[in-house]
Amino acid sequence: MGPNWAEIREEEFPSLKNIISLKSAGGSPISKSAYEAGIKYFNDMLNYGDILWDEYFRDLDSIREKVAKYLNSKPSEIAFLINTSSGMNTIARLLKKGGIIYPEGEFPTSIHIFKRLGFDCEKIHQVNNKYRISDIKDSIKENTKYLIHSHIQYLTGFKQDLEKLGTLAKTERLVNIINATQSFGAFPLDTQCFNIDILVASALKWACCGYGIGILFIKEKIIRENKIPFSSWLSVIDAMSMNNDDLEIGKETKFIDGMGGTPHFPALLTLKGGLNLIERIGNGDLNLGFKRISSRIIELTSEFINCIKELDFKVITPLEIENRSGIITLEHKDANDIYKELIKNKIYISLRNYPASSKKTLLRFSFNYYNNFEDIEKSITVLKNF
Repeated sequence: MGPNWAEIREEEFPSLKNIISLKSAGGSPISKSAYEAGIKYFNDMLNYGDILWDEYFRDLDSIREKVAKYLNSKPSEIAFLINTSSGMNTIARLLKKGGIIYPEGEFPTSIHIFKRLGFDCEKIHQVNNKYRISDIKDSIKENTKYLIHSHIQYLTGFKQDLEKLGTLAKTERLVNIINATQSFGAFPLDTQCFNIDILVASALKWACCGYGIGILFIKEKIIRENKIPFSSWLSVIDAMSMNNDDLEIGKETKFIDGMGGTPHFPALLTLKGGLNLIERIGNGDLNLGFKRISSRIIELTSEFINCIKELDFKVITPLEIENRSGIITLEHKDANDIYKELIKNKIYISLRNYPASSKKTLLRFSFNYYNNFEDIEKSITVLKNF
């Protein structure tokens, strides 16, 4: 039997009794399951002090195994930092200099540090807000070593075909680096099937786990061929020896946790609760949970698209089902006024602008599995006035 979405919304998202949240691409409300797992940490520290250290590390191993199952990777290939930016900064310092190609509309986090460090960065140009595999191939030069690409583009919602992208990267011998921040928790991810070498993400958005959780996957082969660019006491294989002469850094991604220091347990434990919820959505099968969530998201975006067809809005999001995500972005000259009217009605979305313009003309609606058709109906009622 499929999920009872109304029941999940009622039990897991009390904030939705007061507001309509259509801004998962910015940040989702935290689920009750994530909250309870996180608040347990604070209750434990308040009532018992720091005596559960070993238990927290066992929890971390369990979380790592679940993330690895989601990404179809080895648990040792997963590390936890604090956000996507910390993951990208780690990668940029891990890899040797080389040419990079990346989408021209890519989120700054994906490319900023590489430019700062002097990598040769070349843009892939979009066609109708899509990044076609053929254009990506044509962008490859003799010195190109790396391909950086968000699974889902933050502004337009364009979802790349990761299987085709991964095939291209493998054929051209490029290191395939995926920013999955806008898909982690919402769509299936498979590092082996999609030939992903490195993946970064956070759990703030579609996984509904709040701030402070960065997920980093680095293929075992890459870690073994490069040096982890920083170290601390938990970076070494025999950390509990506390030997400050021991510089034998572990050759697995997991040794990057917390940049070699104590992991960010309060946030990471919310991820434990969030993943448990997704597992329940899948009747005990984590990956089935993700598939059901992605189907629900597409169902909601399809309804929204049908409702706005007759309205005076330009849709800049590619609408083909293979390129569709949970993000639908509309363009309108009066976007700022529309945004204010939505807020008056307790409907929260994101007001955005094109990177080359300071004028905010874009209304980004992002739908998660906790949304419903009534949220769409109320939003359309406001949009009809413009």
